Amino acid sequence: MSRYKRRLERDLDRWVADGLVPAASKSLILERVTDQPRFDAATALAIIGVVFLGAAIIAFTAANWDGIPRIVRFLLLLSAFAAAAGGAAYALHSKRILTSDALLTLAAAIFAASIGLTGQVFDIAGDPRAALIGAAVGATALGLAGRSIGAVTAGIVFAGLSDVTDTFGAGLDAIPPTVLLFAAIGAVCAVRWRSAVLYHVVSIGGLAGLLLWILRAEPSAAWFMVLAMIAGIVAAAARAGKEGKDPNLSIVYGWMVWGALFFFMLGGFGWSGEAALPGLLHRIIWLGAGAGVIALGRHDGHALVTAGGVLAVFGAMAALLMDLGLDLISASLVFGVGSLIALGVGLWLRRRARAST
Repeated sequence: MSRYKRRLERDLDRWVADGLVPAASKSLILERVTDQPRFDAATALAIIGVVFLGAAIIAFTAANWDGIPRIVRFLLLLSAFAAAAGGAAYALHSKRILTSDALLTLAAAIFAASIGLTGQVFDIAGDPRAALIGAAVGATALGLAGRSIGAVTAGIVFAGLSDVTDTFGAGLDAIPPTVLLFAAIGAVCAVRWRSAVLYHVVSIGGLAGLLLWILRAEPSAAWFMVLAMIAGIVAAAARAGKEGKDPNLSIVYGWMVWGALFFFMLGGFGWSGEAALPGLLHRIIWLGAGAGVIALGRHDGHALVTAGGVLAVFGAMAALLMDLGLDLISASLVFGVGSLIALGVGLWLRRRARAST
């Protein structure tokens, strides 16, 4: 039983004794709570140990690769993969979800390493990008088969690496990055499995995929502004829905705010032409947006949003100083006006809050 469910059960006992909750409702409420496996420090260290063990086996095998006969090399790869996948299947059958997840992640890593090593065994020259896509497909298939968060995450990472290896390749300008497809698959898994980890990975992978898509073609300040607006719209939708059935939308909300601020920052610099906004105007809006995001994050009690706003403010201040050069008088005037605006808005919000109470 998870820590949250045990705490809820104790609270329900107290509420039933105080007459706040009918006794018959206690079991119904507990049945509605999903009993997720506990991911404590010991479990995290055990998973890290399993992954490191697999890395040690792969490294030891690679170090002695030249002295091992070809057929033995191939059998070693198959045996390591079969052992990890078989152990994951047994752990899943025994309801050891976290152990199964760790072993499937290890199997995905061995499968990825096996693609390159098998090519060396049989002297097959391959395309690194194709090998990484194959690794992504294999890891995702393992993740879907065993409900493994780690394996699905590995699939998204491998897909992202495949895009990075050939971001500026010829003929790929109009093709969406592969990581967007695997991030979409991960998003479905995140919703169905209610995995906070996958929500983080999918959000970051989606933003990275959009950035790579723009970089494949000729980067344009206008396109970065469009991406900033899209990320802002998604952030607003996630913020509106985070109090609903899936509170993990709060994670999407936080990362999309980061994405909107990041893309807006990039849109203020010249990319194959003029910037989307004049330099000083862009920096002032950037600074104001950062301050607004800080206030929004504090209002929502969202640390990720607040941190994004703080970084945006520091970035805008650094850009202003670079733009103004040694003109410290102008810099002091800009920051002075900004401080007056921030103080004025803060006082207005405080008076409004007091009036409402």
